[in-house]
Parts: sequence; C-alpha cells; structure tokens
Amino acid sequence: MQDRVKLPKKKHKRWPWVLLVLVTALVLMIVVIRGRSEPAGSNLRQAKLEMGSLTVTVIGTGHLDYHESSDLEVPAGLLVDRVYPEAGDRVAQGDPLASFDPLSIQLAIDTVLAEIDTLDLAIARTPSTADSKVIRSLQAGRVKAIYIEKGDQAAQVYKSHGAVILLSLDDRMAVSFGSTAELTQGDKVRVLTSGGVTREGRVDKREGNLYLVTLTDNGPEPGEAVTLQDKEGTEIGTGNLYVHRPLEVVATEGIIKDIHVSENQKITAGKALFTLEDLPAGSDYDKLFADRKERREKLDDLLELQKTGELRAPFDLYILASSLKEGEKTGAAADMEGLPQTGALTYPAFTVAPLGRFALTINIDELDILSVREGQQAAITFDAIENQVFSGTIDHVASTAIESGGIAKYRARILLDSQEQMRVGMSVTAAITVDEKKDILLLPVAALQESGGRVFVYTEKDEKNLELSGETEVETGLSDGDKVEVIQGLAEGVTGFYKVTTADSLFPFSPPNHRMGGNGPDPEGTANE
Repeated sequence: MQDRVKLPKKKHKRWPWVLLVLVTALVLMIVVIRGRSEPAGSNLRQAKLEMGSLTVTVIGTGHLDYHESSDLEVPAGLLVDRVYPEAGDRVAQGDPLASFDPLSIQLAIDTVLAEIDTLDLAIARTPSTADSKVIRSLQAGRVKAIYIEKGDQAAQVYKSHGAVILLSLDDRMAVSFGSTAELTQGDKVRVLTSGGVTREGRVDKREGNLYLVTLTDNGPEPGEAVTLQDKEGTEIGTGNLYVHRPLEVVATEGIIKDIHVSENQKITAGKALFTLEDLPAGSDYDKLFADRKERREKLDDLLELQKTGELRAPFDLYILASSLKEGEKTGAAADMEGLPQTGALTYPAFTVAPLGRFALTINIDELDILSVREGQQAAITFDAIENQVFSGTIDHVASTAIESGGIAKYRARILLDSQEQMRVGMSVTAAITVDEKKDILLLPVAALQESGGRVFVYTEKDEKNLELSGETEVETGLSDGDKVEVIQGLAEGVTGFYKVTTADSLFPFSPPNHRMGGNGPDPEGTANE
C-alpha cells in the first residue's frame, strides 16, 4: 500500500494589497488634515481697479471659398479647336483659354452682318412715333368731369386726378348723409343744389342713421353741395354729390391734341373722347432696336476674336468649369452648316471666379447678430498657415435665420484679399471685433456681487476673521466674460475683494478673452462671442 505524502498548502501573498490599502488611507488622512488646517482666507482674492482696454469678439469657423462666379461667354456656332485650362486651374490675365476654327468665325461674322441688315430694313419700315391716337369710350354714359386741356401732358393730369375724364355709367349722382329722420328705401326726397335748383331724389340705401340718396346725373356736378328735405320740406341732412357709378378714363403718355366731348354730354360706346399726339415709340420699334444692339455686340466680339482666334482671360481667374469640347461647336443653336440659328447669340464657355478675393461664410448666433454688421473688420487665421493673421471685411449679413441644432443662426459673409498660400477649402477661423474700448477701468467679473437687484463690490477685508465688507454699488459696462468695465462707483486704484470657489482656487487665472459659460469650440460654420 502506497503511502501518501501530505504537502504543505501554498500561502497566498496578501502584503501587496495590504500595502495599497495603507497607502490610500494615508493619502486620505493627509488631504483631510491639510483641508482642515488650510486657513479660511485661502479662497479669497483681491484685484485693483486699473485702466486698460477691452475687446469683444465673435468667433466663427468655416472653409475658404470663391468670392463670386461668373460666365465667360463666346458667340454661338463656333468650332472649338482647343481648350487649354481645366477645372481648378489658375489662369493669369491675357493667357489663352480656348482657340476656334477661323472659318467658323468668319461664317458667324457674315451671318450677324446679314441679320443686322435685315433689322435695319425692319426699323426703317416701322414708324418711330405715332402721329396721333384717338381715345374712344368703350361704354355708354355721361361725361361728368374733364380734367384735361389742349397741350396738357396726359401723364401729369392722370397723376393729379387719377383720371383724365370721368364718366357716369348709370345716369345717377349720389349723396351720403346722416340723419335722425325716419326714411325707408324707395322714399322720395328733395335735393336742393347750391344754384337754387330742386331735384327729386330717391333713398337707395339705409344703414342705421346713414342714408344714400341718388338723383339724375343730367345737370348736377361732382362735389356740389346740396341740402336734403323730406316731402314736407323739412331739412333732413346735407352733403356733397358724387358720381354713383364712375368710370375713370386713363391716359399715361402723349400730349392732348384735341378734346371731342364736353361736360354733361351723353355719349355712346365708341364715342371719341380726345386725341393724343407726340406718343413714344411702340414696343415693336423698341424690340427691333434691342435686337440690333445684341447683334452689334456679338459682331464686336467676333471681330475681336478673329484677330487671334483665341479667347483670353480678361483678368486673373480660377477655372471652375468648362462647357467647351474640342471638335464641337459652341451652343446647341448651330445648324448643320455651322451657322447659328435664331436663339441664344452667346454661349457660356467657362465658369470662372476672380483670383483677387476669397469669401468665408459663418453662422452668427441670434444673441450676437445685432452686434454684427456690414463693414466690420475680422481677423482671419488659417489652420494650414501658421503665425499669420489676415484681415477681412463683412460684406453681407443675412436678415433671415436658419435653424442649427434648435438655435436660430444668421449667415454672415466675410471677404478677404487672396494670398499665394491660400487655397479654396482651407479651414479658417474669423474673429469679428464687435466692440472695443480703451482707457477704461477694469475689474474681474468674479469680483462683482449681486443681491436684491444690486451690483456691488467688497472694498474692505477683516484681517482677523477674513470677513468681507464695504459693499460699494457699481455701474458696469462692456464685458468679455473675464473682465468688466466699471463705469461708476469705484475709482482707479481701489482694491476689490471677492471669494472664489474651490474649483476656481485650483485655477485662479483665466486665459485671455475667456468667455464664461462656454462648452468648448463650436462646430464648423458657427460663431460664438
């Protein structure tokens, strides 16, 4: 029978864990003891009012982009020989962009010359002005007012009176008045004119104590004062006559040559009212001249292009896109023989942007937008261009907001001069100076105390128990969140005392231009003060 040898049990090493616990307890004891023994005044700070400067900025980020794009156009129907630059290329002023077949240029010139000749013939056959024009009434009625006289400018008369002639269409004049008399619709009344003539009127409408009475339009004049009586001759009201159903005759051009009607005349539809002369050119004549001008401009472009056969850059530019293809004609308006058909006379060959300027668009928070305006300067820095600050100017601030993360934002565009090292798409930061003051009294924002609507500063400290006193009310002004302007209440050199929290005591100094309450940098394209 085999004996079993009993081996001793393996002991586990506990001393590292014990040591860790002891070290932890020792550290905690040291912290507690130091905390209890720390003097009460260790969280007190003091600051002396000093003269200085304060600048408030709005910070925004975005990407560099082209300022404005435009199209370089060439005459339609030209055969493209060669296209030199590609999209994204920089081109200096005067450098060639494309060349064209000389024969296609000459054919286009011949076509434009023929079109100009045709337009000249059409212009010669179209009178530049009408000798005269008779204005007729389209409806029957009675002439109640004539505001024009021979030689008058029709437009001026119309502007003054709202009509050149006033017609009555339903044979009735009207007067409105208020009265306590009891009348019903259809009742007859007497209408006494200022000339002593009595006419019969009829109640056409009643609303409470307001009445509308009509009478014949044969004789009475618009604006004439009248008195109204009932059948017994009792006065019931007064008023001024007006045309019940008026028609204002309109004329806005030409000079009055003749007038063919008189006031109070009864007319039929088609009756000649007046004759105009010295009328401006008609729309057909204007269009012919506009078409000829377009052809002449195209002819000038073709003659200039014929000198070299090349389209050259008119200024230093970027090529954003090209519509030209080698071996094809410019524009879809070219027929089988290579001649431009009626339609567009020019064709957009290149979309370009000037080299001289770039643009940056940022979003401004609604709380800051009222402090941002066109013409303000901005300091521009690039992530890819170190140790350089460039200057920009705000040229546009949007008047309508866009929503970003539930917050209203307003777009602002900043223009800056281009530099050789700048590239479209680079990440850019803009600091817009929205307010700045120099030689003002400054105090840390943390020194301000507020209670019961009062803002004050402690100016005294008890050295024994380190209690603060000497409350002095102050009026404050501009602030960047770190420093604040003291307008009234304290003088230069006065010391203010204040307490800081434990967290602040660990980091007693804030970086320059620190804005309190921030949550880190905004995402691209946003701006915060």
